[in-house]
Amino acid sequence: MSKWCKWIAVLMVFTLLVGCSNVGDYVKDHYNLVKADGKGSNMSKVYSVEGKKVPEVSKELANEQKPKEMSKESDEQMFLLYNDQVINVQKDPKNENNTLVEINTIEYAKEHYNSSFLQTFLTAAALQSVLGGGWFNSNSNSSYKGYSSTPQQNRQQDSGSTDKKDSNTPSTSDRKGSFDTGKKDTGSSSRKNDGSAPKTKSDTGSKPGTSGRSGSFSTKKK
Repeated sequence: MSKWCKWIAVLMVFTLLVGCSNVGDYVKDHYNLVKADGKGSNMSKVYSVEGKKVPEVSKELANEQKPKEMSKESDEQMFLLYNDQVINVQKDPKNENNTLVEINTIEYAKEHYNSSFLQTFLTAAALQSVLGGGWFNSNSNSSYKGYSSTPQQNRQQDSGSTDKKDSNTPSTSDRKGSFDTGKKDTGSSSRKNDGSAPKTKSDTGSKPGTSGRSGSFSTKKK
């Protein structure tokens, strides 16, 4: 009886140790944190795994803690579904030899992922058992597919002015001109824009003259 009791005790301890194994803690201890978004029960953390492909990392996580469901093998992206989290394993777009592991809490997954997208990796029954039936129609407009396929939230904004001058807008000239308000054959009454009268040049050339000769003429009688 004592031997049986010892074996039962050892088995119980082993079961407890296995049950206490948490894939999230394993990722935190072995991989490098890249980004964290949200807080509390609505949070996502992204880790980088160097020198390993997506299938290798997914199997490594599944061996550490068996998921409720794991998607089929893919070199691009895989999902592991747990009762308290959704793990998105995807190829690093900046380095094809590395892999990104995104751990999402259930609330974060429900808020960001589209049901149609996740159903391409996991079964509807498994998703419903974890995320709930109401989630299927509540987030249909979301295009979130994971950290590497979505633009980062902290985008740099252009601090310069965005207003540009219209190239078709006519420009005003600073040139000064004159305008004539007089009529022909009248005295000069032209004025500059500033109100002053323009200067006139004196005629230095010679003007054509009329002949000063005088003569007489006679009328002949028939």
